Amino acid sequence: MIFIEDTDFEVQVREEILAMLGVEDLNNSTAIITAEQMAISQIKENIGGRYDTDAIFASTGLDRNFYIVMITIDIMLYHLWSKKAPKRIPETRETRYGDALDWLKPVGKGTLSCTLPQKNIEDYTGDIIIESLYKPTNNKY
Repeated sequence: MIFIEDTDFEVQVREEILAMLGVEDLNNSTAIITAEQMAISQIKENIGGRYDTDAIFASTGLDRNFYIVMITIDIMLYHLWSKKAPKRIPETRETRYGDALDWLKPVGKGTLSCTLPQKNIEDYTGDIIIESLYKPTNNKY
């Protein structure tokens, strides 16, 4: 695996659930490696414009952000369930996947702060959004 370590799964999923999903060996499972790559890509797409995702996913061991570890596993498990039994995904997995997306979207937009390393200002590719409390009443300037 790229970012997730074998021991990270112990907190969120039992071995028999992984076996039910067809994952016998975490290091040699094509499904788990693909699910991890998909989860990382999904996270990068959501927060990559504002945060240094290369630095986030290059960190190892205790230097990793454990909230990112947690939501990466949540997204991975959701994708594994989607492949195995798309109409019988456990409610817990759906909720945790939804929670991960609900956190990623405002973090990527900058409306929710977090402790992730931000990109240098020169590398920032985020959008500038100008909003107003009042809707325009006409188009006269």
